[in-house]
Amino acid sequence: MRKAALFLPTGGLALALIMACSPDTPVVGADDAYIPYGKRRVDANGISAPVPGSWDPITNRPYGAAGAPTASLNQPPSFYGGTRRPHVPPSSGYQPPVNRKSAYSLLKQVRVEKDFLPYRARGRTRRRMSPRYITIHSTQNWSRGADARRHSLALKRSKLGRLSWHYTTDQDRAVQHLPTSEQGNHADYDGPGNKYSIGIEMCENRGNSRSATVDRTAKLAAWLMYQHDIPISKVVPHYKWPRWGKRPPNKNCPHFLMTNGRPGAKWQGFKNKVLSYYRQISR
Repeated sequence: MRKAALFLPTGGLALALIMACSPDTPVVGADDAYIPYGKRRVDANGISAPVPGSWDPITNRPYGAAGAPTASLNQPPSFYGGTRRPHVPPSSGYQPPVNRKSAYSLLKQVRVEKDFLPYRARGRTRRRMSPRYITIHSTQNWSRGADARRHSLALKRSKLGRLSWHYTTDQDRAVQHLPTSEQGNHADYDGPGNKYSIGIEMCENRGNSRSATVDRTAKLAAWLMYQHDIPISKVVPHYKWPRWGKRPPNKNCPHFLMTNGRPGAKWQGFKNKVLSYYRQISR
């Protein structure tokens, strides 16, 4: 009975993730604002500003309605120790205060649990990799209990075929499935996304806090940037890597950080959060 109980959830998990890897139809709203990939809206102080009416991945709340004056359009995200940055002319040389910490202390907050795939698992490539990118995904698996540990179990049992990635994050922890020196199968088959990037999947199961998961993912990405000397420009969404033969080739993933199915203001907000944690690491 115990084996059957374990088989059913992982079987459902496999089905959900296989469906998640099929081509997505971008969710496009008539009122959604779109900023093309690589473009930014920058205010007078050089701060990347969000599009009004879009979702804020940092606070897990909508920004102010379009056209309405909001502090978030003129202020940086609240990662300066809870204190808003005063309005100071750019020529003044003002530098916001930063709470410095060691890379190790930041990693402790991520709460990484190592649970590597066995060599016999189908997702274990055993191909060496020198990482140049960090690729962010979302599981699109809303089943209750489909947390980071449950995904780790499914990967170890080869329930997801040849799929594999390096970390899964949820509100409580990050589980590491592969060493970062080994390729996974999470982005673009035999393309550069698999060959040169560390894959991080964010859980979306019912009862899991999205904002806490995003925050943990940002901390993990910042630590990986530090560990592997990866610039913020190479922290990318799954969308970046085309999957040839799929329609559309660029996957709407992680879907809750995309705008009209593509990177825009919400993705830029996430990158700002990653960069804020990276800048806290003392050298």
